This record gives sequence, structure tokens and C-alpha cells, in this order.
Amino acid sequence: MADWHSVHEKVVAGFAASWDRPEPDSWDGLLAEDVELNQPLLPRMKGRRQWREEAGRLLALLPDLRSDVLSWTGDADILFIEHRLSATVGRVPARIPAVDKIWLTDSGKVLRRDAFFDPLSFAQLVMRQPSMWLPWWRSGLEPLAGRRRFHRK
Repeated sequence: MADWHSVHEKVVAGFAASWDRPEPDSWDGLLAEDVELNQPLLPRMKGRRQWREEAGRLLALLPDLRSDVLSWTGDADILFIEHRLSATVGRVPARIPAVDKIWLTDSGKVLRRDAFFDPLSFAQLVMRQPSMWLPWWRSGLEPLAGRRRFHRK
């Protein structure tokens, strides 16, 4: 039987470390190979490889993107992490509160993560800064799969 409190502490520490100096593969130690990832502004993803690709796009657009853990709580294989995303969008600093609901294995691998935050605040920042429009378009970031096909041509 798992010591869930220790598992939670290990995952929260790994989550915080991954967001402290993010790279596309920063989360590899936390994610199960077939992890399911759901979040606003990005397509639903399955697997570490797909996450690495999306994280690369995201970090190219927002190279100073970080997140600070504010609090967490867990019960058995479910963990909630409250955190604050921060980045410079164009020339404007952005702070976006978020909560991730995470399903875990008893060894601390993330099977599924659903992220919750208000995507409108980020979209408004981008829309208010014409200098961000082309980088946003070129990044391929957003959930519209049809536009994503256009980027591959």
C-alpha cells in the first residue's frame, strides 16, 4: 500500500522543480509514458512525446514562463496543485492563477493531468499587443487543429 502523503510530496517537489527551469523534457520524470494532458489553449495530448512538442512551442513563445506552487492537497491517487503561472507576454508581465488535478500511480507517475485556468486573461493580453500576433500565429499554440495542419505545410 502506497504512502500517499510521501508520493504527493515527491510529485509536488518534481512539479515545482520542472516549472522552476522549464525545458520541453523537464517533466519526463513525472509523466507516465502514456500520460493524458488536458488544458486550456492547447490541444488534448496523449503521451510524453506530444507534451515535449507542445512545451517546446509554448516555451519558444514565452521563454520566461514559470509557475510557483502556492498550495496542494491530495487524497490517495488524486492530487490538486494550486500554482501561479507567470510570463512576459510581449512587454507585459502576466500572472495567471491555475489549479492542476492530477491522477497518480502509487509510484508517483502522472497518469492524467487536467489544468484549470482562465484562458481569456492570456488571450486578452495577446490581443492587446499587435507585436504578439505573428509570434502567436507562428507558434501553432491553440486548440484549433485545422490551423495546426496549415502550419505543417
